[in-house]
Amino acid sequence: MLVASLAACKEQGVELNGNIAGAAGKTIYLDKIELAGTTTIDSTTVEENGAFVLNAPMATTPTFYKARLGSAKEITFIADSVDVLTVNADIAADNWYKSISFEANQEMNDLTKMIERVDALQQGFVSAAQKTKSMTDDERKSVYEGLTSKLAEHKDAVKSYVFEHPRSFVSYFALYQSIMNIPVYNVMDKEDLILFNTVATGLKLAHPDNERVSQLCDNVLYARAMRKQQMRTAELMKNATQVNSPELSLPDKDGNVLKLSSLLGKVVILQFWLSTDESSRVMNKQLAKLYKQYKSKGLEIYQVSLDTSRLLWEEASKNDNICWANVCDLNGAASGAVSLYNVTSVPANYILDKDGKLIGKNLSSTRLDNKIKELLN
Repeated sequence: MLVASLAACKEQGVELNGNIAGAAGKTIYLDKIELAGTTTIDSTTVEENGAFVLNAPMATTPTFYKARLGSAKEITFIADSVDVLTVNADIAADNWYKSISFEANQEMNDLTKMIERVDALQQGFVSAAQKTKSMTDDERKSVYEGLTSKLAEHKDAVKSYVFEHPRSFVSYFALYQSIMNIPVYNVMDKEDLILFNTVATGLKLAHPDNERVSQLCDNVLYARAMRKQQMRTAELMKNATQVNSPELSLPDKDGNVLKLSSLLGKVVILQFWLSTDESSRVMNKQLAKLYKQYKSKGLEIYQVSLDTSRLLWEEASKNDNICWANVCDLNGAASGAVSLYNVTSVPANYILDKDGKLIGKNLSSTRLDNKIKELLN
């Protein structure tokens, strides 16, 4: 068991000390996590009896730290100049995060639970990605529905926590967690923006000079501006038959920039997708059939991935045999294409006629087949 107390004083700064069973002779590190990156500020060798002491300069504002030891997941915590924390953990536990408990500090326990839940979800999605290739469609659907349900439960728990603790850096941390390199919360999403705004307002009142708070406030202001642009775009698209499609210029996997306007003269399916979204992958199968059937008659597909991981995007593209224009700027939901076309979920699509005019949107299954057939037969 690890029994560590984090004590801070104006003279010595932050001190992390404790006892780690079974870790004698190992090196433990104390890292400071800043916006510009992570810096190791102290390290020591764990003594034969498991004792250790780590120190950091005084923090004048709440600061994120992590203590790491070998291959064990790091212990993340928040400290400032007057914090005193005590943490218990078992480095040999099967579930490392379930073993971590901060004595008399519910806020740090809340932070640990949030990290544990997302860590479990990450493992679930990674495992699913490895196993679903050999599953039937029904089995695959069941697996992803289960993971999606657990993710929704986590988001509901975080939402409740944020509204109860708007001035907590634990709320801030929760909003920036990610799974498979995809953020759990998206500041560009209408509902998620409410949470970002709540935390930004609360923390600005409590810590007006903190650089993380300043960045959060800037993100919220930017998202508000983009939401206004989305609303203007949505209004513009109400009568799609009279609107020319906004231009897109995005890179493919080889770095070549492909313009949407380069497909003028063709009937185009402009499609938005995500490699980890099961519905998007199912839609890729339908697109492949349509492309094979109608390419010779003048059909083209301009597909925009909202991935943030090049590896996941390229792997999914290869597995789905995508052979049409397939682009991605790796900015995910923050991509300019999202706001320009008011994309709120994936998969999403728009139909462009040969003159580049929008003549349909979010058609699926039979409706999409019939529309393409109508335009090209």
